[in-house]
Amino acid sequence: MIKTGFFSSLSPAVKLFWLVVIFFFFFLLSTLTGLILIKWFYHINPLALSNLINNPELPGAKPVIYLYQITNQIGVFIVGTLFYLLLMESAPIKYIGLKNKVTLFVFILSAITVYLLLPFNNFLAQWNGNIKFPQALEGIYQWMKAKELQADAVTRVLLNGSTIGSLSLNLLVIALLPALGEELLFRGVIQQLFQAWIKNYHWAIWITAFIFSSIHFQFFGFLPRFVLGLLLGYLFVYTRNLWVPILIHFVNNASSIIVYYLHYNGFIKVDMDHFGAMPGVAGISASLFITIATVYWIKKLIEKQNKT
Repeated sequence: MIKTGFFSSLSPAVKLFWLVVIFFFFFLLSTLTGLILIKWFYHINPLALSNLINNPELPGAKPVIYLYQITNQIGVFIVGTLFYLLLMESAPIKYIGLKNKVTLFVFILSAITVYLLLPFNNFLAQWNGNIKFPQALEGIYQWMKAKELQADAVTRVLLNGSTIGSLSLNLLVIALLPALGEELLFRGVIQQLFQAWIKNYHWAIWITAFIFSSIHFQFFGFLPRFVLGLLLGYLFVYTRNLWVPILIHFVNNASSIIVYYLHYNGFIKVDMDHFGAMPGVAGISASLFITIATVYWIKKLIEKQNKT
């Protein structure tokens, strides 16, 4: 058996510092690995790779971007976080709650919250996307807008596909890997470190959701992603099982991918940006209220389960 938790006695604040160090180390390592693999398989140098990422519509860009995304998702979020857990936690599987029991009904109910929240989050996305900056911050606005457009261009190039194979690959790269890696890092580690440090799970959830949304560097989608982070955080606290936020994260991403695929290939009329949208204040308010009520219901179900 591998011995773990060599530095488990460190304070949460110090562990958080080392998590940042490990994150950036594996980010650099994964980037280097990705560049080597891309050079090996596609004979593309770093300068040409940068050009492909900035111009994803260029011929040959798609498979290169896939490989780069997979390398970074696995290397940074999964391998990097697991390396941290092995160093810092004596019982890493128990720490992130992979063994805690949750009923199938709670899993299903948790997955449904993604769709309950959709009308409210679509409203937030529309409002967030139309935010205007004062003239003094025009430079920052243009930089943020450029980053948003670049990320959107890359995503749409990856999603444009007419085969089941392309759909399956997108479900792996854009839905499954981010769900596993990001929840492992953000809810499994970062949120728990903040909770142990500041002794308040509400603050821990909100801070983690802020970091979770910020790290995507997509300001004009910040608010809906932040609210999704809150949902993931509260359900992790209430269920104490990391598989719950992983499932929710996967369902959220996979739903967008499937809707885009169906719309792109002419099977449905509604597009990804308007899926789940509901006009009117009543519908938007009901979406938020019913989501909160469902989360509270899940909390009560878990409390009842723990008493038996």
